[in-house]
Amino acid sequence: MKKIVFIISIALSILACDNDHKKANSHSATDSLALQQKEPIRLSDDELVSKLLRIKNSGLNGSDSVYYRGVIKRPSDSSFTALNLYGKTKQENKLKEFKQTAILKNQQTVTSDIQGSVFRIDQLKDEVYKIYTYESDLDRFVAYDIDFDKEPVSIKRSLQTGNFYYDLLPKKEFKFDIDNIQKYFNSKKDQRITDNPILDSISYGALVYTDQELLRIGQNLKIDTYYYVLENSVLEKLIVHSTKGLGDQMTLSGQINNPKEKVSISSIFKDDQSFQQTELAERLQKDSKHLVSYTIDSVIKNYQYNKEFEFTLKSIDSFQRYENYPQYYPNLIDSTFYTYSKDFEMNNEKLLWRYSVRYTRKTNTNPNPIEVSISSRELIRLADSSVVFEAPLAPIKKPSAIAQLSQHEFNPRDFDINFDGYNDLSFPDGYDLNRNATHAAYIYDPQLKTYLKNDTLTGPSLAPYILLDKDHKLAIYTAKIGADDYSVRIVNMLADGKGIAFRETYWSSHANNKISINYQKTVSNAVVEQASDVANDKQWSTTDFKNQFLSWVSNQIGKNK
Repeated sequence: MKKIVFIISIALSILACDNDHKKANSHSATDSLALQQKEPIRLSDDELVSKLLRIKNSGLNGSDSVYYRGVIKRPSDSSFTALNLYGKTKQENKLKEFKQTAILKNQQTVTSDIQGSVFRIDQLKDEVYKIYTYESDLDRFVAYDIDFDKEPVSIKRSLQTGNFYYDLLPKKEFKFDIDNIQKYFNSKKDQRITDNPILDSISYGALVYTDQELLRIGQNLKIDTYYYVLENSVLEKLIVHSTKGLGDQMTLSGQINNPKEKVSISSIFKDDQSFQQTELAERLQKDSKHLVSYTIDSVIKNYQYNKEFEFTLKSIDSFQRYENYPQYYPNLIDSTFYTYSKDFEMNNEKLLWRYSVRYTRKTNTNPNPIEVSISSRELIRLADSSVVFEAPLAPIKKPSAIAQLSQHEFNPRDFDINFDGYNDLSFPDGYDLNRNATHAAYIYDPQLKTYLKNDTLTGPSLAPYILLDKDHKLAIYTAKIGADDYSVRIVNMLADGKGIAFRETYWSSHANNKISINYQKTVSNAVVEQASDVANDKQWSTTDFKNQFLSWVSNQIGKNK
């Protein structure tokens, strides 16, 4: 029996402890909730509007007035909230709208008695702002300076320093988006202006249609847009009317269809001082079987404007881009076909390049991009397609985009390597033992009217091509001949362009931390002059030796004749 009583006592003790724990946890939860409720509750914008509408409506006398809507506006740093409140009141059996603005900081109301509605906020400095309001019942604009640094917050009427007319523009960006011009204006006959001598005087024969009222500030400023319609163009124009008369005119958008190009105009009021007009002129550049290409010229004009909408041109930027549309023909798979460059003139003949090509396997699998492999490259006459010359192919064959071949522009380089008055050609010819890129020279033969390879004038160059000195009639070949050594070979041509007079070669060598420059002159492959260390008084740079050496050699040209 004692044992049973003892067990029951232990059980009651455990139960009592458990109840104490539950009470402690309950008190802890209650304290936590109380602490949470003491923290300010962050309201969403909708909740904030609803709360302030309830407060404002509870303060109204009678049932004839009500605040029914609120719209929030904030500065760029979102440091406070301007809440535009819209209300209605019944006066003489008519509903009249009234507007007020509340200013809130940290969701606490600073004031709710500013008349009108806020439409612009400028930050003047930290914690100092200027707000602009419009009082519709008085048709006036008012500016206030708000200083949150002061206690209490300072709100004072102030000067209207910003161009707030920008904020009142119902539309700030203009693009031409009329698809069917004839139908559009045919359906707006009633909007055509026929009795305005001032607008007629600046129409230059165009039909004038009203578009929209862009801005109207009392009797002082009226800005309207009009459409000026001609047979090949439609222009949307901004025209300013003020107390001074007709003001500035600016094309906002439009389209001009010329025989060879289509011009599109768009514009944007970027801010309260900057206006930008963009003109895009698109024209067909290439229209071949394998490539259609358009050139787009862009002209961007940047203006500054003021509160009277007077525009001052500040800068003009222009650039050009191309839009290529290469064509792919499945019926040409596994076939060799021709594609041609644009024609050009060289050595008094109209010529063009003709390429024999075929689609690559990759292109046949997925024709994007369209690439071809070149099997031959021929220079042909425009008049009869007769072959003038078959050019060598690149030493390393790579696929070529057909957009780069078809109708491409070839501008013959001013390259007369033997100075006989005829344009010669040069093509990459692989690499020498020192991995210098070599260039093959092809001399024009006026008797045969073709180009013949000249092995003597074929050679390496550190530049993208063989260098020429027209004044001294020289062909100059540069090369790397060792780890840190270079050479320059100078070929002096005969005055009549019929051969080589002599050759000069300069090359460097390194020995015992000393750089030496050597010289050799040959006539008809016979050495006639040779010298070592010809620049022994020169201090050479170890970090920029190549450029220093090439510059020194260029200064020697003409001294050893």
